[in-house]
Amino acid sequence: MILTEFDYEKNAIINPWHTSDMVQGMPKVAVTCFSRVTFARMLSAFGGERIASTNVANMEIPVYKTVYHGYEICLFMSDVGAPACVGAMEEIYAMGVETIIMFGTCGVLDKSIEDCSIITADYLIQNINIAFEDWQRGNWAKGITFNEFCEYLLPYKCTETQAFDNWRTVLRPIANDTLQDFEHNDLWNKTSYWAAEAINMKLHDTVIIHVRKNMNGHYLYKVPFWCNIPSNSCETRTTTALAILRSKGFPVSYDFILQWATNNNAHSWLSVLTDHNRRIPCEGGHEPFLASVRPGECKGKVYRRTYSANPDLVLMNQHSSDIPPVFQDLFMKDVTDEYAATESPVFPVLSEKKESKEKYAYLTIFNGVDWTPIGFSRINSRKKVTFEKVEKGAVYMPAYYIDGKIKPFNYPALLNERGRLEFLIPGKENTQSIFVKRKYPLIRKAFIAAQRLKGGMFQAANKEDFSDAKTLHTFDEYSVSGNILISDTTRYRYWRYFSPRPFRCNIAELIFYTVGNKKLTGEIIGSEERSSNPNYLRKAAFDLNPLSYFASKTVRNGWGGLDLGEPKQVERIGYMIRNDGNNICVGDTYELFYWDIDGWHSIEKQIADDFELTFHNVPQNALLLLKNRSRGKDERIFLYRDSKQIWY
Repeated sequence: MILTEFDYEKNAIINPWHTSDMVQGMPKVAVTCFSRVTFARMLSAFGGERIASTNVANMEIPVYKTVYHGYEICLFMSDVGAPACVGAMEEIYAMGVETIIMFGTCGVLDKSIEDCSIITADYLIQNINIAFEDWQRGNWAKGITFNEFCEYLLPYKCTETQAFDNWRTVLRPIANDTLQDFEHNDLWNKTSYWAAEAINMKLHDTVIIHVRKNMNGHYLYKVPFWCNIPSNSCETRTTTALAILRSKGFPVSYDFILQWATNNNAHSWLSVLTDHNRRIPCEGGHEPFLASVRPGECKGKVYRRTYSANPDLVLMNQHSSDIPPVFQDLFMKDVTDEYAATESPVFPVLSEKKESKEKYAYLTIFNGVDWTPIGFSRINSRKKVTFEKVEKGAVYMPAYYIDGKIKPFNYPALLNERGRLEFLIPGKENTQSIFVKRKYPLIRKAFIAAQRLKGGMFQAANKEDFSDAKTLHTFDEYSVSGNILISDTTRYRYWRYFSPRPFRCNIAELIFYTVGNKKLTGEIIGSEERSSNPNYLRKAAFDLNPLSYFASKTVRNGWGGLDLGEPKQVERIGYMIRNDGNNICVGDTYELFYWDIDGWHSIEKQIADDFELTFHNVPQNALLLLKNRSRGKDERIFLYRDSKQIWY
């Protein structure tokens, strides 16, 4: 039962000070916990003088005074159970404590309690009335069907853990000034597209708070607080924007992928239903419309949150006892064909991998650590399994899900752009040598940084001001790292990398080699530094840390290099431009793997002595994975074809 009446009288009949007196010298801060073991450890670590106690019916709770880092605090152990715990805390306050720090464990919410057991009729009626009015009288939902209205405008909450509050009326005023402008433009007033786009841009500036650290999920926060949650999570942004748009009468759905098929993350975004059943994706106040689709990045499978249960998922959960957790959620449907050209690939079941008891098979992709399911199919034949609506351009592996683990029944396969499966069966008898510079595909930011190398130069001189500089190499295309052979055998004292305009000198690593592959050392020189941060000083270009780099103050003629003390011949220059840390790093240990039917197999381990690695005896047609055993966690599967790493 929900309580609707409260006693707002502040003065109780029985108060803590009736049973507890103020204690002389009582610290203002108290620390408490529930565990006897933990409390004993605290007393043992900090010591303590007993100065007071609280009393319950059958026991006494001692209170101790101690000093922690120069601050006086008191320690006591809380009783289990809310009444006893709160009662003791009130007595502690009456003794003179002003702040209590409590730590420990708590219970869990009962998931078996469904909304229908606690929701009120008044709450539902209010939501239904507002939603119907928005559908019938509003401008943004006039063209949708009744079924679409029920799925994407009528629902009384926007996420499973949402609190029952008046979210429609609270959120509706947000960006109202933007919508008022549309009253004066009949063309814009006829479709939800322009209005939703304008609101999306408004949210980016006023509501959606961006930080580096994720705060995933809304849990049981009241909806108005959603607009104050700092987050870099697309889940949080999308749910917040969805609630705001629905409060204004926009039919909006929550679309998502369980895992990008070609990188190590999941993603979610909004889909705004416009007239004539057309949908427009948007990032929920984070990016402009259509940015969420990310052309060129394979999604594999796209799903949409629904209010109604998916009958295929209901059937699977009824007839299969072992199901991946992602597919235990019944309220989503496959909409991949709305976002990409799809195929229905057929995977043969290898004879030795047949499982007569399994009723379902799963389509999996690599998530950077392991294979994770993104699609499912009922097994209608023991010889082969068909998966519907799969995007082309990614590597997939078919598998069972047994005892909570992925069990492959065939090799991974590339679903190529022609819609055909290329099974990646390693040719152990036919091996090759491969040459690699990275362990992870070049992301957008790293690519932009690598482009800044184009037009850069290596120069040498014997005058300190480089007035006699000779250009020995000019970069005519982008590169993340590599080696430049110097054919000029002239000895020079001063050597430098000279950055192109209009970019700062953003060089991460420089190594100058003389005859016999010997590294040269000297005084680090260069143009003025932009920052006092040690990660961006001139010396950062020589510290073998891929994530630090020299950042020049000037965007014109910035440079960094070495004064060798005397003229010396340089035979080779190793370099690395500003990057994401996924280039081959000198001194780090790398291990190359290939996938066989029974899992990953190691090919070779190497300690990098250069910005490039060469591996021999690599099976042809194999799916490969390069791991940095020294640092980092970004790793991605790849094929090696035509002397190139092809990432998936």
